[in-house]
Amino acid sequence: MNFLKSILILITLICMPYCSFSQLNTEHTYKNDRLNQLISADSIYEATLLLNNDITYAETNNLPLLLANTNQELGTIFSGIESYETAESYYLRAFQLFDSLNNKVEVDHTLTDLSRTYVNARNYKKFDSLGPIALKHSYQLNSINIFYNLGSKLIRNYALRKYDVSLKFSNVALLRLDTYTFATEDEMAEKERMRMTFSYYKALSLINLNQFEEGYGLLFTIDPDQIHFKKKHNTIPLNQLATLNYYKFRYFNERTKHADSANYYLLKSDSLKYITIKEYQNKLSKNGDLIYKIISTENELQLANSTTKQDQALSKIFLVATIVLGLLLGALVILFFYYNKIKKRIQKMNLTLKESNKKLKIIDKERLEFFSILSHELRTPIYGINGLATLIEQEQSPEKRKGYLNALISSSNYISVLIDNVLQISKLKFENKKLHLKPTDILKLVNRISSSIKVSADEKGLILYTNVEKNNWDEYLLIDKVVLSQILINLSYNAIRYTSKGSVSIELTEQKRTNTHVNILFEIKDSGIGIQNKHRDIIFNAFENKTFLEKNSSGSGLGLYIVKTLLKSYNADIKFLSKPNEGSTFYFDIDFEIAKSLEEIYHQSAQLNDTPTKVLVVDDNTINLMITQKNVEKIPGYMSGTATNGKEAICLVKEKDFDLVLMDINMPDMDGFEATRHIRLFNPNIPILALTALNSSEIHSKAMACGMNHVITKPYDFEEFKSIILKYRNVQQD
Repeated sequence: MNFLKSILILITLICMPYCSFSQLNTEHTYKNDRLNQLISADSIYEATLLLNNDITYAETNNLPLLLANTNQELGTIFSGIESYETAESYYLRAFQLFDSLNNKVEVDHTLTDLSRTYVNARNYKKFDSLGPIALKHSYQLNSINIFYNLGSKLIRNYALRKYDVSLKFSNVALLRLDTYTFATEDEMAEKERMRMTFSYYKALSLINLNQFEEGYGLLFTIDPDQIHFKKKHNTIPLNQLATLNYYKFRYFNERTKHADSANYYLLKSDSLKYITIKEYQNKLSKNGDLIYKIISTENELQLANSTTKQDQALSKIFLVATIVLGLLLGALVILFFYYNKIKKRIQKMNLTLKESNKKLKIIDKERLEFFSILSHELRTPIYGINGLATLIEQEQSPEKRKGYLNALISSSNYISVLIDNVLQISKLKFENKKLHLKPTDILKLVNRISSSIKVSADEKGLILYTNVEKNNWDEYLLIDKVVLSQILINLSYNAIRYTSKGSVSIELTEQKRTNTHVNILFEIKDSGIGIQNKHRDIIFNAFENKTFLEKNSSGSGLGLYIVKTLLKSYNADIKFLSKPNEGSTFYFDIDFEIAKSLEEIYHQSAQLNDTPTKVLVVDDNTINLMITQKNVEKIPGYMSGTATNGKEAICLVKEKDFDLVLMDINMPDMDGFEATRHIRLFNPNIPILALTALNSSEIHSKAMACGMNHVITKPYDFEEFKSIILKYRNVQQD
């Protein structure tokens, strides 16, 4: 009897916590006003919590209309933070519930919202299936959603550059606006905002269809403050304002030739693009954290619901146990066993999730730190370039203008190296670097590098020494100039960055030679801060040298990593000697193959005859077009013509007798690859050289496959550009 009593007491103590959890909260009400306040205040997380509570309440009390409305609101919230797949799942649940309730008005709203979500997510396959259904449903109800669905269609076609279809839907929407009855003042205001939006897409479509007079005429009637489709769908996106100002720049630049107005709208457009990118990065980070927080909370709510259901089940078991004590005791033993097993499994999973979350936070922190450093590194020279350009324009003194120009060149060189480094990081990870060896005078190469970095050294008051010791000054070596230049420029800029006074030197010493090869030692020395022993193991690791960088510089931390990686292409390694506060010496040696003399290689191609060589320069960017044309005409015996697109280039090669074509690759309508294929159909012999800022093995392969003879990568050195042009003078393709 005492044993039975003890068992009953034990069962009661075990089950009491679960019984306390099994009580239902019957005081829950739908807080619609509170929800609207939270969404208006951008308190998305709190709004999501409130809606999840409403879902629990609706499911518990079998309220399908409340459940449908709540799912639709959650779809709107997740669509607003660009979690489109989650938004889609909530909209589909809402649609199914409204459809089962035969609520056609809410079905119309849900289909419209779901269509816009597919457009925003660029999931055009699903949109093409759902969009016509949503539009048909809106027409049947004659609802205002007709215009939002038409807007989704024209945005979809405009994004895919189907400007004729986009123009068609813009006209349909504008005509229907004039016949549709808007009952309230808010709807009338919405009507005018929609008119501006449809006019915006109509104007851009007309311009892209070369109907400039009507397109630009309509463009200048648009009030940018009125552009949007629906209050819960992105009010006045900055990228649309940037596009609007860009097309105004095109109007004044291409149509009226009004340079001041063109520059004004170009600067305004670029500024808005910069703000858009910055806001997008902030929004991306914020949305990521918000989505993670919401999902974590939903998981916690689901776990709580699961626990509540378990509690209810345990309560029933407890009632049954009072009748059949023996059966209940066995059930509790089994339940206890599985409960402990599940609990240990959950604890193990929680530990794993915590570790994963910790690693993700570290990765995210490093990413944010890198982009913060990179943003500073980019912003500083850009600010300097803008300011120096203004000073050069305003300054009358030739000496001061020359000083400003040198500083401008320094900032330009620095930002070019920085961008090359960032792009190179991606290439080094995904490509096996292959050397493109060409006969090169190494003294000229080093002097050119020294000249490019001398401005930066002069700015800091440093003396820059260059010393090349070599036995045979007439020979040429097979060198990948791009790779070797990038190695020396990165090392030299590093030396200048970490040296506040004294000197920086670039020294080359011939160590040994054979009949076919010569070994050269490269040394870059500085009198700067030096490197402490604790930093020696990390300075060549990308992104891991933050402690050293944050204390001494705002650099991106990529240069030395790229140098070490590029030297592997030469089967070489970099080493260094350094003393804190005395300076550092970075050194490496490379075996170069000896080449023939360049005079022998280019003797025939460099000879000028009485007939000038005519070069066709093809580029859609007017500034690049002007620069390339001027560089061609600086070569004695050369003259040039220009084309701004691939179709024009094809016509000019057919009509005029050109000897060589410099072809840009990235152009609208018809790119350089396609234009080259067309030219090869009627002229297989004319040399066609690609002139592009793209630099990868894939681009080189595609260029050769379509019939191009050579790829020149921008920015390029003029002397190298000249030698390539001379090489292809009067060359006929086999």
